[in-house]
Amino acid sequence: MDGDRRRLAVGLAVGLLLILSGVVPHPVFGSPYETSDPAPYLHQAVSENDERYDRFVELYGFDSADATPLDELSEDGQLAVERTLATEPDGDWHRYELPVCLSVMLVCDSVSEPPSDFQYGEGEPEEVFRLIEVDGERYLFQTGVQTDAGTESAEFGEAPISTFIWLLGLLPFGAIVLASQTISQKTGGCRIAGALTVMGAGLFVAGLAVPYLVVLGGLSYTELSVPLLVGVVGLTLVALGGLIWQTVQYGRSTTD
Repeated sequence: MDGDRRRLAVGLAVGLLLILSGVVPHPVFGSPYETSDPAPYLHQAVSENDERYDRFVELYGFDSADATPLDELSEDGQLAVERTLATEPDGDWHRYELPVCLSVMLVCDSVSEPPSDFQYGEGEPEEVFRLIEVDGERYLFQTGVQTDAGTESAEFGEAPISTFIWLLGLLPFGAIVLASQTISQKTGGCRIAGALTVMGAGLFVAGLAVPYLVVLGGLSYTELSVPLLVGVVGLTLVALGGLIWQTVQYGRSTTD
């Protein structure tokens, strides 16, 4: 394969990878954790010393004597309970969102599956509430919403930020790389097409690395997501400028 065909093949591969990056199983500039329903895996707990505990127990007919000791839960269930109770109460409720790693992640800093001890998403009161006993004190845990309760989390149903990174950045960048390669084949000039291909390849590799930086580096994807969106869209605009320049140059060469 000669140099021109090799550059074309690499350019086409990079362009297609960028275009398809939003539908591949592995997150590209995405969160390493589950974001689709029933995520987020929110755990809320209120102590038996709080009046809300008594109110809910009486409302749903729970029996405090049926509280499950902490050590009878699975390891992941115990982890969720301990992390929930370690948070500062917010309006008398302890709240903790358990990160659940995507199955495609090679490294995980949390759990790979939600604890089977709890019901997430929608369910009946006896499914989404559970009494847990920790060090002699009972807590009422809530891990879902009641069916037909009319309560929605602001996060349910919303597209993750990685979707916008793909739609506004990676997808058009891939199209730009392909278009640049097409023009390059007609003009014989490879400088701009080569530069855009290298930028696109670097962008794709960086996107694959982001989830692992979050897991291994202890970074917050929530805090990273907006700067990532701005950065990727900014690079896409730069690439668009390069394509426009290449197109203008090509147009001039055909009219001379």
